[in-house]
Amino acid sequence: MRYSVHYECVEKNWVVTDAANCHQVMGIHDTKSDAYKQAHAEQERWRKFDPVAKHLARVRRMLPRTLVVN
Repeated sequence: MRYSVHYECVEKNWVVTDAANCHQVMGIHDTKSDAYKQAHAEQERWRKFDPVAKHLARVRRMLPRTLVVN
């Protein structure tokens, strides 16, 4: 996952960082749930524009839904 959440003990808050951009701080939150909501929203926003994710989505649609192994 491109975005990560970690807790800053000194300042007592949750920080959302972007791992693909030198761990740039994307947001600071008081609660863990708010931080994870932002991280998830950022991930979904970038997934729309990521060429690798688009390729994997196309491959997933082409693969069969079930795999039967004897």
